[in-house]
Amino acid sequence: MRVPGKRSVVIGAFVVLAGLTVAACATLSKEQCLQGDWRAIGYIDGADGRSMSRIEDHAKACEKTGVAPDMSLYIQGRDQGLMRYCTEMNGFRVGRQGHSYAGVCPPPVEPEFLGGYADGERVHAAESRLSSARSDLSSADARADRRAREADGVEDELRNPKLTDEQIRELRDRLHRLRRERREAIEDGRRAADAIRDAEREVDDLRARFAPHYGGW
Repeated sequence: MRVPGKRSVVIGAFVVLAGLTVAACATLSKEQCLQGDWRAIGYIDGADGRSMSRIEDHAKACEKTGVAPDMSLYIQGRDQGLMRYCTEMNGFRVGRQGHSYAGVCPPPVEPEFLGGYADGERVHAAESRLSSARSDLSSADARADRRAREADGVEDELRNPKLTDEQIRELRDRLHRLRRERREAIEDGRRAADAIRDAEREVDDLRARFAPHYGGW
């Protein structure tokens, strides 16, 4: 019997992957269970960095069809997929995207993967701080604008000559509160702008440091 080569495993994996995108809750569809390309399924799981517990999910998905996973073929494919996953470059990609690591890489190659993963995590953290600061600035600006419009509306109401003394007091109290909240929002915006500048410098420094090794992003 001819043993499928790596190229055939990869091609089969792409076929299985296309079906996996269709399956909603179950990890495998009925057709995939019946087809039983466990080498390709294992390759996909390995290339995605999934733990061995994934095979249990597949077994549950295939219970109703009466099909049990072929553990030997699955492990063969998964080992090939892990060769693609457990690289320094991919570790950087996984870390930068903020994905978790399930401890799946074999000991000989795990240090290389973890080195890239740690670098990617640093970039992810810096980019997350930058994104958060930009969101804070946008929120603060919107809040300041909203309070300014509300204060303008109160000032218009205060021009009404028919207001009672009690209504005037209430409107003035509200106006003072709105102006205070606007000042607070403006100050929050200044702090967010400072945080943006700091985060941008950090991201730029990391890009200059890592781009020669991992490529630009």
